[in-house]
Amino acid sequence: MERRLLRRAGFAAGGLLLVAGAVIALRSTDTPDERKPPPPTPVQTTVNEFAGESALIPKPGPRPEKPADLTLVPGPQRLQVTWADTAPGYEVQLRGEGGVIRDQLIADNAVQFDGLEDSVEYQVQVRAVDSFGQRSDPSTSRQRPSDNRPDESKYALIDHFDGGVVPDPARWRLANNASCARMSRGVGDDSSRLVISAACGNDSVALRSRTPLQLKDIGGELGRVMIETDCPAVEGELLLDLVPGPADLIDDNLPPGTLRVKITPESVTLPGAEPVAIPHRTSLSSRWELVLRTDGLSLWRDGTKVAGSAHVPTWTSATPLFGFTGPANGMSYIGVDAIGLSSADTPVFVAPPRITATNPGQSPKTELMAGVLGGQLRMTVRTTVREPMMPFTVEIAGRVFPARPAVDGHAFAPTFRFPIVADLPADALVLSDDRRELRLTVRGANPAISPVVQHAEVELIPDPAGRQSPDQAQPTDEPAERPRLIVAALSTTFLDAAGHKIENNQLASRARVVVEVTATGTAMQAGLAGIEIFVDTQRIAGIPTAADGPGIAGQWRIALNSGAFAPGPHKLEVKAFSTDPNAAPGYTTTTWSVPG
Repeated sequence: MERRLLRRAGFAAGGLLLVAGAVIALRSTDTPDERKPPPPTPVQTTVNEFAGESALIPKPGPRPEKPADLTLVPGPQRLQVTWADTAPGYEVQLRGEGGVIRDQLIADNAVQFDGLEDSVEYQVQVRAVDSFGQRSDPSTSRQRPSDNRPDESKYALIDHFDGGVVPDPARWRLANNASCARMSRGVGDDSSRLVISAACGNDSVALRSRTPLQLKDIGGELGRVMIETDCPAVEGELLLDLVPGPADLIDDNLPPGTLRVKITPESVTLPGAEPVAIPHRTSLSSRWELVLRTDGLSLWRDGTKVAGSAHVPTWTSATPLFGFTGPANGMSYIGVDAIGLSSADTPVFVAPPRITATNPGQSPKTELMAGVLGGQLRMTVRTTVREPMMPFTVEIAGRVFPARPAVDGHAFAPTFRFPIVADLPADALVLSDDRRELRLTVRGANPAISPVVQHAEVELIPDPAGRQSPDQAQPTDEPAERPRLIVAALSTTFLDAAGHKIENNQLASRARVVVEVTATGTAMQAGLAGIEIFVDTQRIAGIPTAADGPGIAGQWRIALNSGAFAPGPHKLEVKAFSTDPNAAPGYTTTTWSVPG
């Protein structure tokens, strides 16, 4: 009996040793350094229909009618497509010789296809898409791009951005705040365009022409400026500024004598005239022409006059600035198809170096730029300090140089951009040896206060007897890719049983309330799989929007029984999910209150 117990105890101890050994072996082969991370959570690309006890969701109705009045307008390597309809969105297919070559979801009733072949006839098919992803029958038309351009004989300088170097640095410079924007040739559809991409908040960027506009009276016409672009987009602006001085970047504190034309999606404004309403036309490029005459100004859009003014400039030479402002989120992707000027006297170009004006520090080694006789430093400064700032000075490698307003008589004002210039001799153009950049510091009248330098550029004077080293120049930008598509923007509105808006989302009684969810698109959008609605993190509704394919935008009304929720404030969140796993979900949140 005793042996039997001992034997059992031995078996138990042996078993414990085996188990402990197995645990030790597992632990030794599964150390934290070698542990594999868990697989990523799958991206949600579908939405299932769901309605909680407190919610009643809408159902799809009949399919939409097909779009009417489908029109195709040909241009060089381009087709502009428009139609008459009021659906939330559209699916547009472009078919070539090999089948479908473009398939886009858009929320506008217009689309532009670039990068096409002029010798090929294309078919365009447009279907209306409702809020649930239901599609109409297609409207179809065929057309061939045309290489015919409008008459450009009055422009001495014309750039279609289809040459070997885009943009040509001898013609165009981009001014922006702290490198928030870049310009380059586009890729794919935009390979024959200049593309400006920016994330500059509410600030504009400016494409500066190195060629000044020189006015000369020829039969009453003094000069003209032209730009063909798809700007302004929704909520954006296109500015045509003619500044009588070496300015690069300005805002509403205009230098004296500046001629500004402001173009929005809804109106145009010329100096000395009231805004003039124009047809809303986003997603398509327009050719804007500003004509200066001895009896006033006129603005033309695609060959049709849209506005006029009696304003006549007093100067004979100005710097053309083409300004671009993006939507409220500051993200811009702008295509420029052509720019023209009636004068073509372009200064000799010497590639400028990189310039650093923020805590530049001191480089242990420096070297002078080769092949230059000097240059003009052009800067835009801004500060919120409300005390005298002028005169400004610029310090480079321990030497101080005076700076003056780019336009005589321009008064500095806090918070506004202020263009200044400084003349630099050749021995002041000192590059740091580590990054080969020109480092400078700008100071105001009080040396202890330095304004913010938003942009700095140097126009160099070449030395005919010398040669500039290629590594002194700032490198050019790589071709720009289009930004990823996003889902339509979400918003919510609380309505009472009669459909009236409830102010401040303060419910008057514990009764039925309607939540109106709107997804508003602009141009091309990511496909919409559906929306989900949460109250205090609890899902109360799910509405799929991909009946026949991805939805695009729309509006949905969800009835809520407010009596199912406790008195007091609640958080309502709406999430929009895309059918594209690469598109981020959209969100909107709001607070609403249930009475006691």
